[in-house]
Amino acid sequence: MAAARDGQRDGQRDHEPAGGVIVRPALADDAETIARIYNHHVDAGGATFDTIHWDAPTVRRWLPPSPPAAWYVVSDDKRSADVIGWGTLRPISERNGFRFTLESGIYLAAEAVGTGVADPLQRRLLDHCREHHIHHVMARIIADNARSIAFHRRHGFETIGVQKQIGHLQNRWVDLAVMQCLL
Repeated sequence: MAAARDGQRDGQRDHEPAGGVIVRPALADDAETIARIYNHHVDAGGATFDTIHWDAPTVRRWLPPSPPAAWYVVSDDKRSADVIGWGTLRPISERNGFRFTLESGIYLAAEAVGTGVADPLQRRLLDHCREHHIHHVMARIIADNARSIAFHRRHGFETIGVQKQIGHLQNRWVDLAVMQCLL
């Protein structure tokens, strides 16, 4: 954990926003926590169309991703250095014409929701996109997740459409809001 304290990760500096929050690239050692946070959202519903839990070995296979894809984690040093959220950027397609477009996703531990730690994480994801010359960032959000839609609007995303009844979760049809941010 010394690397977390000195701010260095494989030649990259941690992003340290005001207020003791640290955003850094995800490491293989974070895989168990990433899976635990995600699995909470699978069980709780409302944030993912996934119904299957992730395990740490699966997440480890995804880390580190090939740029421009990315995984970042956030911790709040005011409480502890434990990871309390993560964000990812991934290609929307392998087709070359989509090479300047990524999809983003953020998931927080239950105790971190509403604390503001997602803001520096989202800013880091968008900065990463700019650093890698990404032009279009999209987010696909369960349409009745008003908190996530408002969060993305605050960060420059706009809703470009709603796909009606595209998923079936918890015995009901679910709509999907598609949002974009042009950089």
